[in-house]
Amino acid sequence: MVPPQLEGKIAAVTGGARGLGRALVEALASAGADVAFCWHEGTEEARSAESALRARGRRAFQRRADARERGAMEAFVGEAAAALGGLDFLVNNAGVFRETPVGAIDDDLLDEAFEVNVKAAIRATQAAAPHLRARRGAVVNVASLGGLRPWPRHVAYCSSKAALVMATRCLALALAPDVRVNAVAPGVLDPPGGPAGLQDRIPQRRLGTHAEAVEAVLFLLTSARYTTGEVLRVDGGRALN
Repeated sequence: MVPPQLEGKIAAVTGGARGLGRALVEALASAGADVAFCWHEGTEEARSAESALRARGRRAFQRRADARERGAMEAFVGEAAAALGGLDFLVNNAGVFRETPVGAIDDDLLDEAFEVNVKAAIRATQAAAPHLRARRGAVVNVASLGGLRPWPRHVAYCSSKAALVMATRCLALALAPDVRVNAVAPGVLDPPGGPAGLQDRIPQRRLGTHAEAVEAVLFLLTSARYTTGEVLRVDGGRALN
């Protein structure tokens, strides 16, 4: 894919200090965007990411924000827009993934999954909406293959990501025509990897990469101008069997 040219654009990413979030932050900056990101854990990683953005000549803003806390996402979005002068893109990447047998599921686990995986994305989008409307921007929610197919030891996770898929569709209608809202649904990425033998159950016979998930996010943000309310699987065909 030809990298999009995002000079003059401003992006915000939740959960941007590590893993896929860090890859998203770096890709947006590499394409020319100024980037704000928040994080819950990983102080040193966040500082390193900010330094890397500034070394590329990009403006950057970062702050700690716990997606489980009400008001945290709204505060991050407001401060990011104020610091950088608006918003063109929002990527809701903050998430929590816990493997738990059915008998061990409790209210704390359910509350955490829905606070972080669903409510935080809705709240961030609400806060970003005025800025995005002003610049006819776009939102991408990082959902999961687990929101489209059941995983028996991940009831809370799958249920919350399924809710995020529906929230994506509802927000796409609510914010049209000014703001497009889509989602990506990655399968198992490496890192962190998956159990032995998983690759044999994937039609492409391998795990995905952060770069491939990032490519899908950038496509939905910048190239899919007539696409909204869509969920793009990045799973090597895993959902097919």
